[in-house]
Amino acid sequence: MTKPTLDLEAFLTDVITPMLDEPEAFKVEVKTEGKKAEALLHAAPGDIGRIIGKSGRMISSLRTLVQAAGEKHRLAISLEIHEEDKKPRAPRQVEA
Repeated sequence: MTKPTLDLEAFLTDVITPMLDEPEAFKVEVKTEGKKAEALLHAAPGDIGRIIGKSGRMISSLRTLVQAAGEKHRLAISLEIHEEDKKPRAPRQVEA
């Protein structure tokens, strides 16, 4: 029996695009280096707020989901939002 692979791009696309006004502008860029992966989300400027959510709850939940999926596949995954003319947001530190 083969171990299922993690298709981070497809997962994030399936979860995020239904809530966007401009789903055609949404793109996920995944960079993997060893046991680390970084997912960079590209979206229309008007949809960035939808991805972040009220008080950052949506992006926090998305980060929790991809981290849990990554742990199952022994990957440390970070999730960032790319904003035009800005650097990617730094990962938030979750208080335990």
